[in-house]
Amino acid sequence: MCRSDVAGGKRLTVLALLLVSTVAGGAGLPAENSLASPGDSATVDSLREVARRRQLPDSVRFQTLRALSDALFAQDEPEARRVGEQAVQLARHRRDWPRVADGLYQLVVNCERAADYVAAMQYSQEGAGVARVHQLPDEWRFTQCMGLVSVDTKDVTGGLKYMRQAYQQQGAVGNVPPRERGGLLLNLANTFLVMQRYDSVLHYATRALPYMQRAKDARGLGYVYQFRGEVYAMIKPQTTATLDSAATNMNRALRVMQRHGFRPQTASSALALARVYRLQEQPAISQRMAELALTLARELKMPDYEADALANLAWAHADQGHMRRSFDLDNRAQNLRDSLFNGDKAQALAQLQVRYDVKLLTEQKRAAEFEQRSQRAQLHSLWLLLGGLTTTIGVGAWLYWRLRRQKALLAVANQANCRSVAEKEVLLQEIHHRVKNNLQLVSGLLGWQAATLPEPALVAALDASRVRIQSMALVHEFLYQADNLAEVRMDQYLRELLDSLKTALTTPEQTIQLSSDLAPVIMSPKEASTLGLVVNELVTNAYKHAFRGLPEGHLHVSFASRPTGFQLVIVDDGAGMPAEDAPAKAHSLGMQLVRTLTKQLKAKLSVTRSFPTGTRMEVTRE
Repeated sequence: MCRSDVAGGKRLTVLALLLVSTVAGGAGLPAENSLASPGDSATVDSLREVARRRQLPDSVRFQTLRALSDALFAQDEPEARRVGEQAVQLARHRRDWPRVADGLYQLVVNCERAADYVAAMQYSQEGAGVARVHQLPDEWRFTQCMGLVSVDTKDVTGGLKYMRQAYQQQGAVGNVPPRERGGLLLNLANTFLVMQRYDSVLHYATRALPYMQRAKDARGLGYVYQFRGEVYAMIKPQTTATLDSAATNMNRALRVMQRHGFRPQTASSALALARVYRLQEQPAISQRMAELALTLARELKMPDYEADALANLAWAHADQGHMRRSFDLDNRAQNLRDSLFNGDKAQALAQLQVRYDVKLLTEQKRAAEFEQRSQRAQLHSLWLLLGGLTTTIGVGAWLYWRLRRQKALLAVANQANCRSVAEKEVLLQEIHHRVKNNLQLVSGLLGWQAATLPEPALVAALDASRVRIQSMALVHEFLYQADNLAEVRMDQYLRELLDSLKTALTTPEQTIQLSSDLAPVIMSPKEASTLGLVVNELVTNAYKHAFRGLPEGHLHVSFASRPTGFQLVIVDDGAGMPAEDAPAKAHSLGMQLVRTLTKQLKAKLSVTRSFPTGTRMEVTRE
C-alpha cells in the first residue's frame, strides 16, 4: 500500500455554495421553477410552448427562456446554451443590464456544472465586463467564477489572484447575503487548501463560520468543519491535541452532512475520519468509518471514493493484524484505480486540453484589451496628424494587417503545440503510474512472503527491502500526480517519505520523536529517487541502532539548498557510536548502499558526534 492511500478524504468542491439563483425581477416564471426537475421532458415541452407565444411580454419571455435553458442543460447542453444566449440578447435589446448580468451568470453556473470550463470562462469574462461598464454590483460573482475555473483547471496561482480580487470587489458592495459572503470565504479556504497553505485555510474557514450560522446553511457549516478538520490533521508535528481537534471538527461535519442528506459530502467526511482515527491508533473506529464511506461510494456510483475507502479499510485491517484480508482489500483498491486510470486517459487528455484552452482564452482576452487600448491611442494620434499623414496611415494599415496575420498563424501553431504537449503529458503520467503500481506489487509480495517466514533475520531483510521500494514508488506517485513531470518538490516528497518511515518503524516499546526542517528544493526525478533512498537508509539505521536500549529519543532531519547543491543533515540524541562503528566505515548492506548513492549524487558523507550525545550525519553537495 502507498502512503497516499490514507492521505485523507477527498475534497468536494465548494462550488455548490456559490451556485445560487439570482432574484428574477418582474413578473413571469422564475428560474427556480425549472431547477426543480431539470431533466423533465414535460417541463421542457411546456416551457417551449410558452416561449413560442408571440404576444408574450418581454419580461415573461426572458424568464421563460432562462427557465428553459436551466431545464435543457441536463439533456442537451448546446441547445441549453443557445436558449440562454437568446435570453441575454433579449435583455441586451431592451438595455436591461441587470438582466443581462443575470442571464450571463446563469450560463456560467450551468457551464461550470457541466464542466465546460472554456465556455464558463468566456461567459464570466463577458459578465464581468457588463457589470464593470454599467456599474452593477455583480462583478465579484463573475470574478469569483473565473477563480473557480482557474483552480479547476490547475491554474491555482491565477485562481487565487481572481479570488482575492473578488473578495475586494465584494467588500465594496453593501447588503451581500451572509451565505454568499461565507461562500466566497470558503472558496478562498479551498484554494489555499489546494496550495497546502494550512494557516490561511484555517483563517478563512473560521471567518466563514458566523456567516454560515447566520444564513442557517447546513452544507456551508459542514464544509467549514471539514476544512478545519483537514487542516488540524495535516499540521506537523502531529500531536494528540491536533488529532483530537481534527476528529472533533470532522465528526461535526459528518453529523451535519448525514442529518441533511448530503451523501457525497458524508462519504468525504467519513474517509477523512478513517485516516484520523488510524493516526489516533483506533483501527476499529477507522474501519467503521471506511465501511460507511465504501457503502455510500457504491450506492452513489463513485468509483474513486470506492478505491480510497478500500485502501483505508486495508490499513485498518492491517493495524488489527488481519494481514490476509488487508492484502486482498489493497489489491482490490489498486485494481480499481488501474481501471479508472485506463478508462480516463481520454478524459485526462481532454482536461489537459481544457486547461490550455482556458489559459489561451485568458491570454486572448488580455491581448484584445491591449489591442483596444492601442487602437484608441492610435485613433487619438491619427486625429492629430490626419492632415499630413495619409501615406503613413497606409503604411501603418499594411503593417497592422501583417501583424494580425502573423498573430493568427502564431495562434494556430500554439494550439497545435498545446495538443502535442498535452498528449505527451498523459503518456508520461501513465508510465509513472505503471511504474509505481509495479513497485507497489513487488512491495506487497515481499510483505506477504515476510508474513510466512519463521526466521526473524529473513523477515527483517524483506521489510528493509520493502521500505526501499516504497521510497522509490513514492517518487513516481508524485510525478504522475504533478503538473510538471520533470521536477520533484523535495520538501513535499521527503515529508511523505518520513511520515511513511515513522509509521513503519515505530514500536510500542519506544517513543521516538521525528521532526524535520525541509526547504522547497527542486530536483530531477532521478536525483530525488536517489536522495530518497539515502534518507531511507540513514533514518532506518538511526531508528534501529541509535536508540537501542533507550525508552525514548529524538531524530531531526533537515534539508537545505546550497549555491550549487544541497545539504542533508540527520541528527539523533541516541547513545552515539564508537569511531570504529561509524557508518562511513561500516560494511553493512545499508551503509554500502548509502556510500554508493552518495557518490552518484556527487556528494560527500560525513559522520560526527553531536553534543551532548548522539550522532550527526551529513550528505553535502557544494
